[in-house]
Amino acid sequence: MRRSRILVLIALPLAAVACGSGHGQAGEPVHHPEHPALATAEVTDDAFAGSVRDLLTSKPNERAGRLAGVVSHQMTRAAARFKERDRDRAIASLSGAMFLVRAGELTGNMLGANGYAALRAASEEFARRGDEGRARATYELLSRLAPAHENADIRDHLNAIIAWTRQTSGNGAMQIAGALEAAAVTRHLLEPSLAARDDAAAKATDFVKKAMALRTSGGAQITNQDRIEAVRALVMGTTVLAAIYLRNADPRGALNAINTANLRELTRPELIESLQAVIDNPDSDKWLDLARIVRSLPQQTKGDDIDDVDRDVDLLRVASFVAAVEAYRLDPTSLEPAAYVASMLVEMGMGEAAPAVLADAIQAHADPHILGLGLAITMQAMGRGVQADDPASVRRIFLAARPILAAADTAKNVQPSPAKVYAMMGEIEIREGRLPDARKLLTLAEQREKSGGVMLSLARLDWHDGQAEAARQRLRAALSAANANSANADAALRGEILLLQSDIAREQGDASAARKPLAAALKDLAAARSATRGDDRARVERLIARVLDRFGAGSSALKALERALEAAPRDKQQAAATLGHIVGRAFVKGDLTGARDGLARAVSAEIERDDIVYYALWVRLLERQMRVPTDGSADRVLAQAASDPHWVGKVAAYGAGKLSVSGLVAAAQTPTQKTESLFYSAIEQKISGNMQGADAALKQVLVSPGLDLMEVALAREILSGSRAQVGGPVPEVGLP
Repeated sequence: MRRSRILVLIALPLAAVACGSGHGQAGEPVHHPEHPALATAEVTDDAFAGSVRDLLTSKPNERAGRLAGVVSHQMTRAAARFKERDRDRAIASLSGAMFLVRAGELTGNMLGANGYAALRAASEEFARRGDEGRARATYELLSRLAPAHENADIRDHLNAIIAWTRQTSGNGAMQIAGALEAAAVTRHLLEPSLAARDDAAAKATDFVKKAMALRTSGGAQITNQDRIEAVRALVMGTTVLAAIYLRNADPRGALNAINTANLRELTRPELIESLQAVIDNPDSDKWLDLARIVRSLPQQTKGDDIDDVDRDVDLLRVASFVAAVEAYRLDPTSLEPAAYVASMLVEMGMGEAAPAVLADAIQAHADPHILGLGLAITMQAMGRGVQADDPASVRRIFLAARPILAAADTAKNVQPSPAKVYAMMGEIEIREGRLPDARKLLTLAEQREKSGGVMLSLARLDWHDGQAEAARQRLRAALSAANANSANADAALRGEILLLQSDIAREQGDASAARKPLAAALKDLAAARSATRGDDRARVERLIARVLDRFGAGSSALKALERALEAAPRDKQQAAATLGHIVGRAFVKGDLTGARDGLARAVSAEIERDDIVYYALWVRLLERQMRVPTDGSADRVLAQAASDPHWVGKVAAYGAGKLSVSGLVAAAQTPTQKTESLFYSAIEQKISGNMQGADAALKQVLVSPGLDLMEVALAREILSGSRAQVGGPVPEVGLP
């Protein structure tokens, strides 16, 4: 359970990217990257970013060796993630690898030592999901690697998938043709073989031809579902046909397929013109124009009475990416192709390579806008790593961005600034319990830009290290920086600063000094609440609840938490933060009814399972501490998660009674896991009646590196006891 303090990530639409200026001739690059690494089939995590960059800038006759290394590494990642039951990221790793491979390039050796395990798990997952196209693709690929005794079983699966696709296609001719086309197209996305390409092209052509015949006949007797499929075929069919070939960087094949099938009249003129332009003069700009057109075509169909265009988006996205890769290969110094490819790599789960892909363009254009773009994409990639709970990949992204950060340090008016990137990485390291690294990064951020948020984090580190006076000085500076911007958006930050000032004074036994910043915070937050909306409002209300609890106004604090839930009813992150506060607060106060109610509401709100596991654990521990029978709600949550191979599964197993607290301590590997296990060891001592041992362990929790954990906040509240409150009266600030 960690507090969410990571900076807001920056969205990067393609429209915001400036146009490049390089012009390759006849498909020859105008710029070669300096000293590309030698091609190797072995790629490490640390070398991955550079290996992807080298692959994307390779000439066609140099691709094979570099491609094998990158694809093999991605398959190893996919296999590991399937083993950890991280299915979505496993599929992203496998898909990203296959999107880099073009029809005819794939060999069995390219899939590496872990290719079989990855494809076996992927084929079973896609079959379970009912995704016939991708299931067929992965079974076809698996057949290249499987031992001979498995071939019959794989062939049975493939035959069953083909039969199932036909059986579930619907009754009308257009429904059947559309289902077969969709399955063939999605198959080719993951199976870069000539057979899969030709099958997809044939199914797409047949789909369009049937729609043309239906249009010619008038189609008076067809069903509404057949009519919908016919519209999709007529509006998007030729674009899909072209994209099948563009997925393989083959514009000539795309144009030939359209012309051979006599489908030119149905094809958008701008697509035809762009294909011909690339064939005639395949330079960077022409490929980039083609990438833009393919990416924008789904948006252009909104007025064409077509509701099912989403079926084609994945193919168009990959085809557009491949076109952008060609534009980048021909001129890596051109900004828009580099930014486009880097952004897509982030989407495809290969964000580590994004900063490396931007390197040449950054060096070629000493411009604040371009530097800011590079840092924005870097933050996007880091954010994806945070969401995936993969701090190691975030660190690799940050390291890969060092050249961009160094260049941005010498420029002016770069937004986002280098300070924001250092601050983001610093907050991530706090979250991971790597406090010395966090301090270094946050100090670098502070040296570049005075930020109230950064100084607040540094003050928290000071306080954690026993440097109360340094923390107070830092908080005064943080408050001045926050006050420099009087916008309501900073009210929550000012509230957090004032709360920490109060807590430091309270712990040092000065209730009067603790009361003054609390009163200021309550006044400030009350004034801001009516001017904020959504997640800002929810955060403000949670801070109001914390202040009111410090004053001893528990019922008013609960009302503020209810208002926090109402402020962002569809925001699951805000709901998780608020419900976590509700359950944690009840745990400290021994309020079993309130804790159970908070857990029930969290389950109903369908927030992330990992969060719910901790809420359930607190409820179960409170039941044990109060010696009351369980009502079963916590048990159900914990039992369902206990088999998870990740840390949360160990936590759930402990809560469910399947793992002892000593087993939990032994299983802890990271600083934050060790802090959590220490906290629960303390609670076990408290349940057993060893209050002295419990207090000693809770004091160790406070000085442990898991500074950002909810468990640390709970330990502080438990140890404070009645001293957690400074007493009333509550200042009158007009709260409801």
